[in-house]
Amino acid sequence: MNTIKEKLKKAAAIIPDTDLILQEFLALIAGIKPVMIYQLNPNEISLIKTNFPELNIACRDKIICGKRSHACALSYNESLAQKTIDSFCGEGSKWQLLGDLLGYPKCCVESHLRYCGQSKQLDSPLITYQAYKSSKKCNFLVNNLLNFSTRVGDKKSNDFLHYLQLNKNLPIPYRYFQFISHDPCRYDCQESIKIGKEIDSLLKEYAPKVEKIVKYTLSKPILFFDLFKLVIFEGYLKEGVLYYQKIIPPFFLVDNSLMEKIESGNRIIVDNKKIEILKDDSTLFVYQKKSEADGFILDFSESN
Repeated sequence: MNTIKEKLKKAAAIIPDTDLILQEFLALIAGIKPVMIYQLNPNEISLIKTNFPELNIACRDKIICGKRSHACALSYNESLAQKTIDSFCGEGSKWQLLGDLLGYPKCCVESHLRYCGQSKQLDSPLITYQAYKSSKKCNFLVNNLLNFSTRVGDKKSNDFLHYLQLNKNLPIPYRYFQFISHDPCRYDCQESIKIGKEIDSLLKEYAPKVEKIVKYTLSKPILFFDLFKLVIFEGYLKEGVLYYQKIIPPFFLVDNSLMEKIESGNRIIVDNKKIEILKDDSTLFVYQKKSEADGFILDFSESN
């Protein structure tokens, strides 16, 4: 019988040949996550069953954003896999139950449910801004802003994912830029940080090159507008001023005129009403914000 370590080595070797998220699958194999949901094609199902026969896969078709998808729940526990896929594909998905089944922190599930109750669950600027405002600091292990799998669905997100796939600057699959797969209630959520640490440790041991790139990318200051419009900087935040040397990939769908100004500058100052882009002491451009959440900096650097 294969040991857990042997299974994890195998997962690290074969999952990059699929569209699955390596971190999520490693967490499942290691027992960090009890169950997970993927949209799997027949080849991926066959690959998993052949290499991990002890895993149970429960599948059902579900209409997601107008398209029929083959959703599958994977777990060591057969009844848990079936219960999860039934909850996900049933009439009116039971989000609290799903959050519990998928092993998300209770505080983060409750936060998501509050937004659902206000019909605000798709308002990414609001959700991200509130998580940011309630945090004493931002921890890179819970940086969920590059969880690109959460953007699948409508035309805008599909166009964006197509853009990412054409982007030759990505050293790893765009799906891999994450340590957690859920929306944290805050960016210093201790339960989310704990999950992030466990998954980071798995990557360090079984996919160190991926871990190095993911950690480098997620531990940077980010100027955030929405899920499709943000900028990642090589730089640091000091006394409210972002000092930066360059912009790093992945690159998002930021307006060309704004991006040109950012690329020409080396400092950014943000307040509740505006974003000021400077080159040394000279102002290059002032972006007038439509609201407090229309552009703000999350400092995920390790030194913050």
